[in-house]
Amino acid sequence: MTDPTYTYRAHPFTAEKLFSLAPDGLAWRDRGRARLLAFADVVAVEIFQERLPGSSAAYWACVLHRRGGGRVKLSAGHRVGLFAAEDRSATYFPFVHALMARLDAARPGLERREHRSVLARVETAIGLVGVGVLRLLRRLDLARTAALAGRLVRLVGPRLKGHRVAREQLAMVFPEMSAEMREHTLAGMWDNFGRLFAESAHLDRLWDYDWRDPRPGRIEVDAATRAAMLRLRDDPRPALMFTGHLANWEVVPLGAGTIGREIAVVFRAPRIGPFVREMIRARQAGGSMVIAAGPDTPLRIREALRQGRLVGMLVDQHYARGVDVTFFGRTCKVNPMLGRFARLFECPIYGARVVRLPDARFRFELVGPLPPPRDPDGKIDVDATMQMITGLIEDWVRQHPEQWLWLHRRWR
Repeated sequence: MTDPTYTYRAHPFTAEKLFSLAPDGLAWRDRGRARLLAFADVVAVEIFQERLPGSSAAYWACVLHRRGGGRVKLSAGHRVGLFAAEDRSATYFPFVHALMARLDAARPGLERREHRSVLARVETAIGLVGVGVLRLLRRLDLARTAALAGRLVRLVGPRLKGHRVAREQLAMVFPEMSAEMREHTLAGMWDNFGRLFAESAHLDRLWDYDWRDPRPGRIEVDAATRAAMLRLRDDPRPALMFTGHLANWEVVPLGAGTIGREIAVVFRAPRIGPFVREMIRARQAGGSMVIAAGPDTPLRIREALRQGRLVGMLVDQHYARGVDVTFFGRTCKVNPMLGRFARLFECPIYGARVVRLPDARFRFELVGPLPPPRDPDGKIDVDATMQMITGLIEDWVRQHPEQWLWLHRRWR
């Protein structure tokens, strides 16, 4: 079997390098010259994830520190332009695994160093500022600060890059909508986004509806939703619940967590560490168990369902390895995880949404259990189930397009 090789360009203005494993070290060619870093001269290794300018993805990287100074870096992010990168993880990981095996054999106990990039430090600082802002907002009146945040973001949002993406997608799915109405809809989207941030500071206080003693308040619930929630409460089986990025979607697990059932929420964390910890704290204060999206997410969802929990997740974003569904008459991809777990556990599926109302109020709606489509063998059909769910999300978006997050590129 031949030794693995790896080629990549670290910077847009440098040449692509071909790395290979020699018997006694890491070899590569740089501008036609053969170079070698002997394993015996490696004094420390850093393995970390990095962000590259112009790319929203994170790439694994490895830095070998040389005795006497200097270092050699390998990254899965191959630069193909000034602000463009190509993911070469498929060849990067086998090569680095083989490299580390030889290093460990040649240098037992080799030092591993913690790496914090400049970008990571900046993101941490931004996160700390964000946490401070949230804690300040928590001391202020919710309705007034949410309205103010909505007005500010309504002014700033149209000047951001995401506004163009949102406008293009809105025009694509609502071609009959006038340009004036599109801008009005997008202004509503930005207003909702600003209010969402202000409301995040009060996340554990938003829900004020008592199922035993319903009274008018911040949360409205109709009779159909109340009946569906009581069915969910009395069903001992594990259950799945989905929602979309509509109004303040964080209210959904708050409501589901007040009927006496344990709920686990799949949470795709932003990269800003302190802000993530604050958001997780707020969700847990609201009664939710948090499953941070990552490599072990399916295992943690499986365990939550085995424990009889209600598991909630967002299902309206692009997933590159997903299944094809039709959304507003156009094909896009969706994560099939919910359908797969419904098939595995034969558990009920519920759909939930929140509609934003005037004066910082919300209407909470729940539908289900939904009858999932089945294949000829009687098993839940995963693809058809995800299409059913996507169709319901589409109906919700059509009713209140200004309350959906059009910023995410849904069709690719």
